[in-house]
Amino acid sequence: MKKYKYISRHILLIGLAALFVLPSCEGIFEKALDRADDSREDLAGMLSDPDKIRGMLTASYLGLPMDRSYLYFWTTEESLTDNAFDSQGQSMENWRSGLLSPSFAAIWADRNTGNQYMGPQVGWWGRYWGAIRQCNTLINNVDNITVSEEELPMADRRLMVDEARVLRAFYYIRLISMYGPLPFMYETPDLGYDGWDDVSRPTFQEITDQIVAELDEVIANGNIPMKREPFNTNDKYRVPLSFAYGLRSRVLLYNASPLNNPSGDQAKYAAAAAAAKSFLDLNQYSLESFENTKKMYISNMGENVEATEVIWRYRGQLGQFSNVHGMDLATARPKKSNFPNHKAGETPSQEMVDSYELKNGALIVENYDASHANPTFTAEALAAGYDDENNPYANRDDRFYRDILYNGSTFGQSYQLGPITVWTFLNAPGTGSNGNASSGDDKKTFTGYYYGKDRDPLWYGAGTKGQANARVNQNLILMRYAEIYLNYAEALCGAGRFDEACDALDMTRLRANQPSIRQVPDYMAGNNEWLMKRIHNERRVELVLEDHRFYDIRRWDIISDQNYNTISGMEVEQVGPGEFKHSRYQMPFTWECHNEKYKVLPIPIVDKKLLPNLDQPEAWQ
Repeated sequence: MKKYKYISRHILLIGLAALFVLPSCEGIFEKALDRADDSREDLAGMLSDPDKIRGMLTASYLGLPMDRSYLYFWTTEESLTDNAFDSQGQSMENWRSGLLSPSFAAIWADRNTGNQYMGPQVGWWGRYWGAIRQCNTLINNVDNITVSEEELPMADRRLMVDEARVLRAFYYIRLISMYGPLPFMYETPDLGYDGWDDVSRPTFQEITDQIVAELDEVIANGNIPMKREPFNTNDKYRVPLSFAYGLRSRVLLYNASPLNNPSGDQAKYAAAAAAAKSFLDLNQYSLESFENTKKMYISNMGENVEATEVIWRYRGQLGQFSNVHGMDLATARPKKSNFPNHKAGETPSQEMVDSYELKNGALIVENYDASHANPTFTAEALAAGYDDENNPYANRDDRFYRDILYNGSTFGQSYQLGPITVWTFLNAPGTGSNGNASSGDDKKTFTGYYYGKDRDPLWYGAGTKGQANARVNQNLILMRYAEIYLNYAEALCGAGRFDEACDALDMTRLRANQPSIRQVPDYMAGNNEWLMKRIHNERRVELVLEDHRFYDIRRWDIISDQNYNTISGMEVEQVGPGEFKHSRYQMPFTWECHNEKYKVLPIPIVDKKLLPNLDQPEAWQ
């Protein structure tokens, strides 16, 4: 396949300036936009300065989200899926309301609205192509460096280039997971490049092969350490080699998935399984004990959570996460905070809540009706005593009680003001619910729930909001070992290796104190279709709030299925002392973001005009 020089003239707006070291990279893109990238003198000057060369590496990292709430107006990727609901307007409402089009990406791919390259016209397309350009600038020019080896040793140069290659692979995986297969760009073109008419879509297999070849070469080089220095936070910002192993597993699984493998070719699943196993066989990581899992999300960068399960987490220690995605405890009785939050932000959908099994391993819902307000419950759940109206939260998966804050649940200890009990019944003081109203106080949940998985109760309590922000951390996890086991289970199942898939699936289940998949009430020995559905559900639960659902719902080609094409909530009404009635309802907001047009995103029209042979996805033709 031809190595295309570049994907779009529009991307050439990104300049070469990147003059900072890694810990201080905010604002580089804004500065880069003011630099002319056709100035060979500027590039030559950068390549003669070791600090500016290191700045080029810094620029390669800028496509990574700093934190989970990286989209415009503190929006998360999870809010764009059926796992959550966020009532805010702005780009979130554009997305939810079906305004996505080739001329309007709907979602701004960065909180910084001053950067036109990441605005609502191009969205992620601009973000990731721009990041790839930064990687290529370093990769393609390392041999032109003019500083001495004493100033910048060859080992450091090789390390920097391989880091940029891993990052480039990550950005490509993001792009092809959103926009379908796209040409792999190895080089930056001259401004006079005239080969745009030659650019066409590769197959997903072809682009996967190129990404895997890149990662294989980096792994073989061994320049990047398998793990970064555990107590050196600057070093931990940089990509470890284990992330390359994980990306290889991820992209091969995506290649084997129904969207990209409609014939169900088992050889593709076998390749994905082999990649996952090669990582597992390194024995470099292990699953954290369940009691310590929450620490992975709320520990500061100085703590070594990477010793066990976390493969890589990134730099944004977003202390104000509960400010933009939390509860209003300033008006609660008894008061558990001296300050209100800004908004409730992402809150769990009822569908997410339903994904958590009963303690015996039974699933709750068999199928949803069109509104999701009147689902069919499984015979296994009903036989176990599931009561949707009076007590729907009893005897659930331990992860449910860690991840979901529901009416009457205990969140934990606030800072100096005692334990936090969450109430979501109508008119409850502080934390209460808006019920099924489509307007109201956006500091309160619209679904009847809040998330607790990566929130720290110590954010709430005495003092000021600024003091609260300073005492907590919510770091973005880019990859952890649980994903590799789940990748392995899914790939084995797709390859027809049922028993091995069950063993792999049990790794996260048993860690969470759930029964082995062979012990669940509806177990179907040897039924790969049944097992695949359970793997999908396990992945949804285990990886919630870790930016996987957006991609999974697409690659599984189920985004338009009635079970996934709308969301619902739970209205809780207090009917007596300690007695509550629960009623499901369809979310009364427009929900047009789960349909065929959202399955594979359209190429922005500004680039499509320049690329006549790069076809739009089928739903956009």
